[in-house]
Amino acid sequence: MSVQKDEERAPLLGGTVPRFKVDEILNFIGFGPFQVAAYVMVGLTYMAFGFEALLFALISLKVQEEWSISAVQYANLPALTCIFNILGGVVLSYLSDHYGRVWPYAVSVAMIGVGGLASAFAPDYTTFLLLRFIASFGVMGVPILAGPVLIEFLPVRNRGRVLALLTLLPALAVCASGGLGWWLIPTYPVLGWRYFTAAIAFPSFVAAAGRMLFFYESPRFLVSQGKFTQARGILVAMARMNGKRLGDLLPERIPLQDMIIPDSDGTDRGSSLPKLLTIFSRPYIRRTLCLSVVYVCLTAGYYCTTVFLPTLLTQLNLNPYFTSFISILGQIPGIFLISILTEWPCVGRLHTLRLMTFFTVVFFLLFAFVRNNVSIPVTGIMIFFFMVPMLPLMYTILSESYPTEIRAQALNFFNTLSACFNLGLPYLGGYLVEQGIPWLFPSMAAALFAIQLVAALLLNHETRGVRLLDNV
Repeated sequence: MSVQKDEERAPLLGGTVPRFKVDEILNFIGFGPFQVAAYVMVGLTYMAFGFEALLFALISLKVQEEWSISAVQYANLPALTCIFNILGGVVLSYLSDHYGRVWPYAVSVAMIGVGGLASAFAPDYTTFLLLRFIASFGVMGVPILAGPVLIEFLPVRNRGRVLALLTLLPALAVCASGGLGWWLIPTYPVLGWRYFTAAIAFPSFVAAAGRMLFFYESPRFLVSQGKFTQARGILVAMARMNGKRLGDLLPERIPLQDMIIPDSDGTDRGSSLPKLLTIFSRPYIRRTLCLSVVYVCLTAGYYCTTVFLPTLLTQLNLNPYFTSFISILGQIPGIFLISILTEWPCVGRLHTLRLMTFFTVVFFLLFAFVRNNVSIPVTGIMIFFFMVPMLPLMYTILSESYPTEIRAQALNFFNTLSACFNLGLPYLGGYLVEQGIPWLFPSMAAALFAIQLVAALLLNHETRGVRLLDNV
């Protein structure tokens, strides 16, 4: 495979020093067994995350029944856990950008398992909330740590498709979680929701063990921190596992730092300003504002839909567990669709986002105003077909839009913004559902996605095929 060299060359012992950007080195190493192993490691994490995704939705009716609480009181669970999502995101992203990707990642996933398993034995609603806070502290680590870890190992041409296909694993986990809940909760009317809560916690322990076995630091992170000796060691291991010899590209006698072309955005942010504020500087400000609106609307719409869908379906006299389960299955073909569209030169990331958003609006409106025993399950499937695949698409766009040096913290900014917005949204969603007006809640969701569509149309930074920056 040919790699483009920089025109600048420095003399060394009568010869020249080849110089490369990190992306060019990763392109030389290519996609092979190392990246497959990284995919499996991150995939296990996303599966653990996927198993947790439907918890609040599937146990809502039983928890309200067991502890005699209303839908608005139950909204304390998703709303208050957002606070610990925010706290976890701030701590874990800071640790990841300053001390490495390995330990914060493993701790994040382990906390999901510990808090989730313990909450299955909670004697009352208050204790259940407190134990879910432990899990929610770790939950925020998955989107801000797992995706960036994988993307920092990948060649340019593989990023979009691999990250899109990565979400097949959590999608399968969500489906398995839905099927498990559909079986356990009705089958064991008293303890079924507890069995379900305990069962979906175990994949998190497997994911944490997988991260400790795949104990490779991100070479991009190491380069951004000036740790070139460690970075070379990781790059050598990656090349060897892929059947390449790194010395064919980077001569061993030359220090790595002499061959790396700094990959920064050239932003003059002032020495006293935090690096994270770069996302509000001139090269990024429009991108940051538009992506903020898109991400907040997307996560808010998805969050409320999954939490309150069973209650809404019950009001429509449909089986809440079966109908939720078949609706969730719709996301799988949707993920295959975006894996094709995002790397298609005529489409790319932004047009895919706009297309999926438009049809999400359409099918929410159909769900609101066209109601019968056939149309509701069909429109539910199509909502998940278009809505859910936008989450991995946004993780890809966000990861590709900001430098390695602040990538985790930038992602945490968007997740924190979303969590703050979502603090009050479950109460609003619970209130709308309790009004007993079936069209009210899906109409609100359609309005959210309509706002998202406007923001997506204003985005002008396509990231398909664009090299990643490492430093601000």
